[in-house]
Amino acid sequence: MVTGFQKFSLGLGDLGYSLVVNTFSSYILFFGNTVMGVSGTVMGAVIAVGTVWDAVTDPVMGYISDNTRNRVFGRRHLYALIGMFGMVICNILLWSVPRGSSQAVMAAWFAMCIIGMRTFTTMVQTPVSALSLDIAGDYNERSSIQIVKSVFMILGILLPTVLMGVFQTDFVRDGVLVDGRFNPDAYLNFGYVTSAMCIVCNMVMFISTFSHVPRLRTMAENDPRGPMNLKATKKIFSNFFGALKDKNFRAITIGYMVAMTAASILVAVGMNVFTFTFRTTKLEMYTLMAGLFVMTIAGQPLWMYISKKYDKKKALLVGMMISFIGCILLLVMFLARDFFIGLLEKNTLNVVFMMPPLMIAGLGTGVLYSLPVALIGDVVILEKVRTGEDKTATYSGFLTFGNKVGQAASSAILGAMLDLIGFQEGATSQTEAVCVGLGWLMCIGVILAIGCGLLIFSRCKMTRADVQAAMDILEKQENAHIETESAETGVKAAQTEI
Repeated sequence: MVTGFQKFSLGLGDLGYSLVVNTFSSYILFFGNTVMGVSGTVMGAVIAVGTVWDAVTDPVMGYISDNTRNRVFGRRHLYALIGMFGMVICNILLWSVPRGSSQAVMAAWFAMCIIGMRTFTTMVQTPVSALSLDIAGDYNERSSIQIVKSVFMILGILLPTVLMGVFQTDFVRDGVLVDGRFNPDAYLNFGYVTSAMCIVCNMVMFISTFSHVPRLRTMAENDPRGPMNLKATKKIFSNFFGALKDKNFRAITIGYMVAMTAASILVAVGMNVFTFTFRTTKLEMYTLMAGLFVMTIAGQPLWMYISKKYDKKKALLVGMMISFIGCILLLVMFLARDFFIGLLEKNTLNVVFMMPPLMIAGLGTGVLYSLPVALIGDVVILEKVRTGEDKTATYSGFLTFGNKVGQAASSAILGAMLDLIGFQEGATSQTEAVCVGLGWLMCIGVILAIGCGLLIFSRCKMTRADVQAAMDILEKQENAHIETESAETGVKAAQTEI
């Protein structure tokens, strides 16, 4: 049984993780390209390499965690602890890139810090995601835990969006007052804050869930798999492609990979679109971005309600359809940008008109932060009935692997596209052609990602009844195992008395 505080603490852990990771995801391309002056192609390639490394290590970390038999920390908590400290150190180094260095030096610095941070974030995310599925008691509890975690995860996206504006104070460069969005000190100072918050939040999660370690250790000892070995490790990715033969796993993993690229596109290019294409002020830009992420949080009770009343797949498809409508409205907003820019020159009504499409997109996209992970937990239940093996972290790692592959591809493409449309790195203004190109890049990208993701998710055929039947089988097996152990204990006790 998971207590309310433990659900809350799991959410806090996701908040700490998300503050670091989403500050990185949201600002690194803008920081490296627009603030530090590294070309878009180079930054896109560096980010893509780090993301590919992250993707490869996710299922490996999942396999390692699933097969760990540590008597003190179990198979999840130790990795989360090590990963947390490594992650925050790399986070601070990332924003401390030597200023005035050559592009090659800065690119190498970014690459080392990104790969380091991605390694440690994997050590946190994959075991903790598996932990939240391990301790859940039933179908609905898996959903409720993921809903709570997703609210905090989205808060970890929203807070950097809102608070970064406080740190981005205007500064003087070459005798000219420059917009704070181009101030490199802002990103480093914010890195200190997110790192400190990450440590506090994750320590609360670590301590509050540690009581589950004995039970989870017993579950691990009853797993039919033996200890880790090199031969078995080589099968990790062959197992991944074998798992893709399952239509439910395939639909969830690939659909998630494709759909989440919409979020990557929005956060990577969104700052440039609002800064240059719509020419919003810093306050207006962060207000619009905040509206987007507030709705992703506000929609979580809706997805929980639909999931309980019907099932998770239906809730996921409803959310994706709403998100697709929001993306179409984003395109309309872009095509009518001259109208909004005219309002901008007179007053701030442009925020009122531009907010609804972003809020609708945010409402629908919010479903991606909770239900795919919960659905993977259901796939694990069906797999455990079929094979007897618990692959919770392995399958969670595969889900994250797919997401990171999509992020890597989108980062590389977006970086190259910025150079292709003529984006001037390190500049505080862009040509009209570049501004138009940025708008098309964002709008078409998110529409394709959400539309294709919706079609792929619809291929999932798993129902609540399927999962409940599998859980009933596992419960009978566990009861039989307990009865057998009790009988054996009784026999041994009788023999001892004799």
